[in-house]
Amino acid sequence: MNRVCILAVCIGFLMLLQVSTIEASCYFSQQFQGEYMMQNSANAGGGIQYSTLTITPNSISLWGNCQKRINNNVILMFNYGNTSCYTCLHLKLRSTNVLQVFASSQEIISKCFTNEGSAEANCPSQESLQTRGETAEILLFKTRDDQGVFTQKQYCPIDGKYYTSYKGKNPLRSQECVGYNSTVDSCPSGSTLNFRLRSCTFDSYDLRFECLGHWKGPRDETFLVFTDSRHLEGQKPKFRCALYKQDRESGKIDMAVSRDSTCTSDLYNATNGFETFVLAPKTENRWPPEVSIGICSFPKWMVGTWEYVRVEGDTMVYKDHTSFKTYTIKCVGVQEGGEKYLIFSRTQCDEEVFNCMRIASRSRNILEFQLGTNSSNNKDVYTLCSDENFDDNSWVTQGKLDISSTKQTGLCPITGEYTGHIPDAPELCAKLWSDCRAPDLMYYQVSDCSGEIYEEREYQCLGHWQESNLLYTYTERRDVADGTYECFVGSILTDKEINIKEAGEHCQRNIDPLKYGMKLTKTKSIYSCVDRTTTNMPQFGPPIPTRFSTNSPRRTTSKSIDSNEIPELPKKNSSAIQTLSVPVLCGMLLILVNQI
Repeated sequence: MNRVCILAVCIGFLMLLQVSTIEASCYFSQQFQGEYMMQNSANAGGGIQYSTLTITPNSISLWGNCQKRINNNVILMFNYGNTSCYTCLHLKLRSTNVLQVFASSQEIISKCFTNEGSAEANCPSQESLQTRGETAEILLFKTRDDQGVFTQKQYCPIDGKYYTSYKGKNPLRSQECVGYNSTVDSCPSGSTLNFRLRSCTFDSYDLRFECLGHWKGPRDETFLVFTDSRHLEGQKPKFRCALYKQDRESGKIDMAVSRDSTCTSDLYNATNGFETFVLAPKTENRWPPEVSIGICSFPKWMVGTWEYVRVEGDTMVYKDHTSFKTYTIKCVGVQEGGEKYLIFSRTQCDEEVFNCMRIASRSRNILEFQLGTNSSNNKDVYTLCSDENFDDNSWVTQGKLDISSTKQTGLCPITGEYTGHIPDAPELCAKLWSDCRAPDLMYYQVSDCSGEIYEEREYQCLGHWQESNLLYTYTERRDVADGTYECFVGSILTDKEINIKEAGEHCQRNIDPLKYGMKLTKTKSIYSCVDRTTTNMPQFGPPIPTRFSTNSPRRTTSKSIDSNEIPELPKKNSSAIQTLSVPVLCGMLLILVNQI
């Protein structure tokens, strides 16, 4: 009886020890959360079956709970009765609507490991992710966000009007469209590519590709994911993946489409796929004489590629992500002072008007502009460029994409480490800090104030400026999909206290960070470059801005330096002596009982 009691005590201690050494749960960012569809199976006839998958703050419905994160690799655990099952996957958010999942092999997706260590040893390596085909890939297509709201459409990366030819793989009969009778355009919405196939070996056909996202592929090619309107008639899968490449000189586009809802089935490159298209640019309509004489051009500092804008000489192409209209804008005249420009714009649907544009350079990598609230069919410069035609509180903010080594990113406006509480959830703690070895990066963390981390974000600062005694900082998120930008407005109270508030994607004005923002207090003066710990160091006045550049896959600035990684928090693991003391004690007690 005594032996049974002691065994029970020992087992209880061992269970308690096991629970105390389990690591805190890990969490998925809000951008990852929501409801998705995933291809479940495909047959030779083109039929596709999909399954629904849900990502919550700490789980993926088909693969288990989030157990541990290692950069973008995540260890997931599923409990089957008394057995735990572990899987390691790599998650890459390609757009707000597309999540790409990688496993080290196809077998890993359908099986799991009985211990966490084996799963971690089978995580996809960084080297394997660099080569297409080295890992198993799955595409998840978001249908609802974490609030249950249907996802929004996305802008297509292809704009303009084209003639197109078409060729499809069909072993039974030829599928082909030749000549210049088939066309492609994006009218009325920039989120849609409209194909009108004519002069084909089959009946004339219209189809639509509704764009869901795009990202860089191999050999200067681009992946494009969309929904195919032909799925409504049961002819094609609902979700498709394509590779395309555009010739910079001629503008010609080669595009190949996969057979199913993956980026791997019968899709090899931009000219070899299950279906292939060749898009040749159509000649644009002539510009009016008062526009084509070329008496003005946009400032030289604007020339290049921005988020939604391309500028070259007297021409600017702007993709309005609110109306999904693409404007080709010609500079017609410059008002004295160089702040306002009379313009003539044409949409992808050939809607033409005169307007006025106000332009401001906020930093070397940040452009802001406004279009007049009223446009006109007449060249009325005095009315269009009057101050009454502009809303001082409404700007379009743009970050530069093609940053050269001589135009590095801007330094973040903070140094050191700041902490505070979330205004509408005071039980949650926030931490904001920067790294002195990468002053263009800053990190943000939300926890439950006891150490358990709910969310981590990484920002690259593109620049900042002061306006009306407020500090605006424009950033790019680096922990989610490429092209995710956020603006912050702040008020510096003292050299130890700041109030900050998110200001949307376009640096919304009329936001009071003192009233609605989060108060942060400096706890550490500088983030150490020596041992990756936070230490108090003397600081004499504000830091002197210095030029700093790193290399980035998104820009020519980035994250190849060790210090750019978010430092790991110390783990609350028991020491080796504490771990062994309970089993040893149990063994000694059992020996003593046997002797008695």
